Amino acid sequence: MAASLTACSVIVAASMIGPWLIRDHADHRQRVIPPLLALAVGVLIGDALIHLLPHAWHEFGGPQTVTLCTAGFLVFGGISRWLSQRHESEGRRLASLSIGGDALHNLTDGALIALAFAASPQLGLVTTLAVLAHELPQELGDYAILLQSGLSPRKALLANLASASTIFIGASSGLLLGHVIDDFVALLTPIIAGSFLYLAGFILLPALRQHVVRQGDFARSRLLPLALGVSTMAALALTESWLGLDAAHPRPSASCASRRRNRRTELLTLGIETRGLKYTRLCSSITALGEGTSSGRRVTMRSGVNQR
Repeated sequence: MAASLTACSVIVAASMIGPWLIRDHADHRQRVIPPLLALAVGVLIGDALIHLLPHAWHEFGGPQTVTLCTAGFLVFGGISRWLSQRHESEGRRLASLSIGGDALHNLTDGALIALAFAASPQLGLVTTLAVLAHELPQELGDYAILLQSGLSPRKALLANLASASTIFIGASSGLLLGHVIDDFVALLTPIIAGSFLYLAGFILLPALRQHVVRQGDFARSRLLPLALGVSTMAALALTESWLGLDAAHPRPSASCASRRRNRRTELLTLGIETRGLKYTRLCSSITALGEGTSSGRRVTMRSGVNQR
């Protein structure tokens, strides 16, 4: 338990990377926000398409994955529309959707870390490092999103810490419920992917277009950060695959449900084989007993004939 909570504390501390890297005056922050927004778009798209959806496809198959991803997309679209109808500002809408999506993602990460440490300390450490590698670029992008929404650096930091703290709720649920929560975490994965795609395509890209691009600066301030975000997620996915980890989350490739089904099948097969072996031995014993009785009777009959 202590190891899981310590690992989660490290992940929460990673949410401070934005304020640590962007500490200069307001004019400098306004110059670096557009490239960081482009980085956030790349990270979200890469995380959804390369990281989350392949895992869900492996877990549920194509039709159910598409359905759940579409559900997440539509739910966040509905929340965005509801906020617009309440005449919330564009910045408030941007901040709410970003914090909500990040909180859900951190919730699942916490559960995975707890389950990994419950399996073995080595798997828990690998899981923590993999989650940390995903979180660093994402938290940097999230901080830029919150600054773009109009929050001050202090409020953006507090909001980022609040959304990152849901990792403790996920870890506590994983510790208390064990592998019971694993199926729920798997179910959330395509939903989170859908929310990331909506946030990147319908919220961040319009916000990014509001910033004026200087002549000849489009590739450096837009395309390069976006490509960097996608390639970072691709590199992490390849690293996890090379290490023999799951396609989306750092746990053994077979799901817990599959392992439980395989274990039940093994036990059933073992029981059938054991009962078959006992039945075979019983038949052999009966046959041997019958042969012994018949031999005894033949010997007795021969002895009677000889006496006569």
